[in-house]
Amino acid sequence: MKKENPYTVFTDGGDDYEKGSVAEEFSRGQSTRDVVKALAYDVRTLGNHDFAWGIEELMRFSDDPRAVVLSANSRLVGESGAALAKGKQGRQPWTDYAELQVGCVKIGFFGLTTRPYDSTGRQHDGPIYPEHPALESDYDHLSIARQIIKEHRQEVDLLVLVSHLGITDDILLAEGTDGIDLILGGHSHTVLDKAIQVKTTQIIHPGSNAEYIGRYDLQYDLKNRVIAESSYRLVENLPGVIAGSDRIDRAVADILHRYRPPLDETVAAVKKVHGRPEIAKIAALAAASRPGVDAAFVSPASVWQDNWRGGLTRQDLFDTFKVEREPVGTTGSSSLYLMRVKGADLLLARQVLRDFAYSGPEKIADCDFYTVAVQKAQALRQENFFGRPISLLPPQPAAELWETVAAFALDRGIHGLTLDGETLSIGDAPSLFAGAGERPYLPGDGRQPRS
Repeated sequence: MKKENPYTVFTDGGDDYEKGSVAEEFSRGQSTRDVVKALAYDVRTLGNHDFAWGIEELMRFSDDPRAVVLSANSRLVGESGAALAKGKQGRQPWTDYAELQVGCVKIGFFGLTTRPYDSTGRQHDGPIYPEHPALESDYDHLSIARQIIKEHRQEVDLLVLVSHLGITDDILLAEGTDGIDLILGGHSHTVLDKAIQVKTTQIIHPGSNAEYIGRYDLQYDLKNRVIAESSYRLVENLPGVIAGSDRIDRAVADILHRYRPPLDETVAAVKKVHGRPEIAKIAALAAASRPGVDAAFVSPASVWQDNWRGGLTRQDLFDTFKVEREPVGTTGSSSLYLMRVKGADLLLARQVLRDFAYSGPEKIADCDFYTVAVQKAQALRQENFFGRPISLLPPQPAAELWETVAAFALDRGIHGLTLDGETLSIGDAPSLFAGAGERPYLPGDGRQPRS
């Protein structure tokens, strides 16, 4: 687009973390951060998932040599905030508002970030990082927008909100303000093939996961200071529809090169086509096969996709069991926790979680003790699920679900079995037999990926 029209502004609506390559897990965010910066955006807004890896990674992610990074409702305060921002001469690396001169047109940009999520998957108005009170967030988005309009609207020709609030809040904000020309929206994964007009504001949403690019073209009347014409369309982000960039392709390839062996290695094989309930059963078996674990429960809702065919890479398993850290900086929503329970309570769990995949003993003695692997929600919200705490000790985080299935698959491969228990032939997944039984790198095991 910039070759076609030099007056092009390239924007990103947030949530770059936790949405792409499993290399992010290996690098604890660095690979995604480097790829985002290689894309050379002009303007970026922070999404709720962009806080996932903790405040220090947030600081590195927001310090972009090319892009203006926005979030008007989050800021660092006090001496602690200045200490966190020391790499930017004591200033936070994102800002609430910025102006870009695009040809003869001055455009004001501001960004807003939605509320954080708690361990129940619900949004709340509390702090993003309770352990870092220097990061303060204000979720009165309407008041913030009105204040920015009051301070800056007369200084610019156009005022644009790059929003990570979702379509519902974008509409409410447009209804409650006067002076925003355009809202570039994200968060709700909404795909709009036509712009929504709310009073004098147009709202566009191009979906999620970079499946589309939202292209908004406008002609500005400098004399009368109005948009003379505008058009919006979705463009599929596919080879052959949009020309690739050799520069960006090389940059991304260089970034991912150090993680390539663990990305490309086939770590599992299946002989049958499996739906989500069957995949959940395999995951429960993998969890119950961990040393010291007697039983495991896995929710079929944790299975995000079921396109298992033949050989599977770590990326395939990561895509199957997505990791979304809620609250940010904690384990993923599908991760496993270990609980120590009495047999009577294991029987209660079987009754309550009857729709979950279960792997463990069928004969359970009421007074015996069992170590049970459950997922994060059940471990941390026992009263909600079981009516009372059933774990005799505080639940302990064990591993992400995808990592557990990957380790289980590798172990089965060593013993000549596919992930679904069939006899493994060399033609099924030859890389499982590579390296004379060497265990490939897994995140969190203290080893480094092979270069």
